[in-house]
Amino acid sequence: MNNFKVLGLATDASWDEVKSAFRRLARKYHPDVAGPEGTRKFSEITEAYMTLKETIAGGPSGRRAARERSERDQRQPQQAAPYEKGESIFKSFWNKLFGGTKAGSHESEPFDCDLPPVRLRFVGSVISRAESDMRTILSRCGEIKARGRTEAILRRLRSGHPGVVMLALRSISGREATNDMRRAVIDHFARHTPSSEILESLLSLFSASGMSAELARVLASHAGNFSAADSMMALRWLRRQNAPKECFAPFLSHPLAPVVAATLNGWPQNQSLPESVDMLGLLKRDEESVLTPLLRLLRRERVPMWLMPSINKIMSEHKSPVVRVWASAIVRDRKLS
Repeated sequence: MNNFKVLGLATDASWDEVKSAFRRLARKYHPDVAGPEGTRKFSEITEAYMTLKETIAGGPSGRRAARERSERDQRQPQQAAPYEKGESIFKSFWNKLFGGTKAGSHESEPFDCDLPPVRLRFVGSVISRAESDMRTILSRCGEIKARGRTEAILRRLRSGHPGVVMLALRSISGREATNDMRRAVIDHFARHTPSSEILESLLSLFSASGMSAELARVLASHAGNFSAADSMMALRWLRRQNAPKECFAPFLSHPLAPVVAATLNGWPQNQSLPESVDMLGLLKRDEESVLTPLLRLLRRERVPMWLMPSINKIMSEHKSPVVRVWASAIVRDRKLS
């Protein structure tokens, strides 16, 4: 009668009514629908359904077996199950091992379990080994996943398409970049001028790397193709990396005066202009922003005689008084020497 009550049915309900009621209640109290709160109710209706299935659907033999079980349980009340209804034996055993509490109870008493201590210790050691093996498997899976991701990024970096390379650069950070990745980046940009969109990502990738000198030489090879904004960004990065003067020299041939002026103003300390620089071409420029830092650099070193006619011409003809003063200082130092 209690099983019929759990399903909300009369005691004379048919088997079809039992099945219909069980399906309706199962859809309502299934843990996937009702959450953890519905677990106990779902267990109760499941047990009631299975009992009625044996008694009603099983015919007279099923009802007779159910009565015998009921009478046996009443005669032996002390042999209660070591775990609550609706709870698996594994959960009971787990709580026995780790001090769990009974379902629906706020007490911290462990379940009563008749397993011997030797068996408990054995299963505990099995669980510990399983946990260790699982950690190893997860670690290896992580390594395989990281290796696969690295190979995919390398394939993109070796691509000749700038858009594919840009996606690859955006997908990695300087912390996780490997030397193989940086080598692929250098090989790509040795053949292709980096666009404005990816230059910043490119520079940040090599900021704290031992391969920054190789990237500096690559940037120098593309100096004439950079825009003014990209040139300024590259020059700032070169100064932070303490790049040699050979990496700055190509920017002196840039067609835009602000780039040339920024290169001269940020020239490495205590380093002379390299012989490869077209000094006569620079001295023929008319911009004050270019000539002032150029003459200041030339005064630090002994100016060769073949440059003096150009400097004398600047001293006497240039419209900027600041430029004429620096040219005069070079001429005066030359005469004194």
